[in-house]
Amino acid sequence: MSYRNNKLDFLRVISMIMVIIIHIANYYCRSFSDISKLSYLGALIFNTISRISVPIFFMISGATLLSKEYDKDKNRLRIKRKIITLIIITIIYIVWDTYFMNISINIFNLLYKPERKLLWFMYAIIGIYISLPFVKCMIDNMGFREDRLFVVLWISFNGILRYIGISDYFRIPIIDETYYLGYFVIGYLIIKYSKEIEFKKKNWILILITTLSFIIVITITYIISINNSKHFTGLLTYSNLFIIISSISSFIFIYFNIKDISNPIIYKLSYLSFGIYLIHGILLNLIMYYIPYNNINSFIGIPIILIIILIFSCLIITLIKKNKFIKDYF
Repeated sequence: MSYRNNKLDFLRVISMIMVIIIHIANYYCRSFSDISKLSYLGALIFNTISRISVPIFFMISGATLLSKEYDKDKNRLRIKRKIITLIIITIIYIVWDTYFMNISINIFNLLYKPERKLLWFMYAIIGIYISLPFVKCMIDNMGFREDRLFVVLWISFNGILRYIGISDYFRIPIIDETYYLGYFVIGYLIIKYSKEIEFKKKNWILILITTLSFIIVITITYIISINNSKHFTGLLTYSNLFIIISSISSFIFIYFNIKDISNPIIYKLSYLSFGIYLIHGILLNLIMYYIPYNNINSFIGIPIILIIILIFSCLIITLIKKNKFIKDYF
C-alpha cells in the first residue's frame, strides 16, 4: 500500500479554499468605487493572504512528482487526462458564458489565452507535465550548491528584477522564463532537505516573514488604490517578491507544524479539490449576480459566499465523481 502524505492533502484543501476566496475578493476589489473603504480593505486583506494558494499548488505538485521515480507511462496518462479536462471545462464555460453571461466568444482566441482566467493554471501545469522528464533529470543531478543557487537566482530574477522590469528584456532560461517552475522545484527541495534543515525551529522567522510580507502588500496596495480611486493589482502577482516569500514561508510553516494524520474530511475535500477549482467559477457568477454583494461588507460577505460555493461545489463534484466515464477528469 502506497504512503499518502496527509500534510499535502491539508495544504491542497487550504489552497483550494483560498483560490475561491481570491475570486470572490476580486469582485469586491473591482467594485472599488461602489463599496466602502472598510469593505475594500477587508477584500484586500482576504485577497492578499489568499495569494499564497496558487504557489502552494505548484509546490505540492513538485513535492509529489519530483520526489518519486519518473514514470513515462503515468506522465503520458497525466498529460492526456489534463488536456481532455481542459477541453471539457473550456466547452462548459463557453456555453455558460454565451448563454448565461451573454458574452460573445471567439473560439480562435483560445489559441492565445484561456477561455476563463482561472483556467490559466491548467495551461501552466500541463506545460510542466510535458517538461517533467527534463526537469526530473536536471533535479536528480543537482547537488546542494546547485539547489541553493537555483533558489537564489529564481527569487532574484522573478521577485526582484522581474518586478522592476529588467528581466522582461533579459530572460534567463529555466530560472525565470516560467516563474511557476520555481515554485514546482522549491516544493520538492523543501521536502528533500526536511531532514537536514530543522524548519520547525524557524517558526518565529517564518511567521515574521509572512506577516511582514502581507502587511507590506496590503499597505502599499491600499494607499495606491485610495490615491488613484482604482484597485491596484501590481503587488498581487505570483511573481512578486512578497508573494514568493510569504508563499514559501507559509508552505514550510504549515507542512512542518501539522501532524501527518489521516482526516476523513480533509481527505474527501482533497479528493474533490481539483473539480471544485474547475467549476466554482460558474457558481461564483450565479451567486454574485443574484446577491447584492456591494451592500454586504466584505468581512461578512466573503466568508458567507465562500461557504455557499463550497457546499454546492462539493455536491456537484461528488455527483460527477459517481460517473465512471468522467470521474477521472474532475
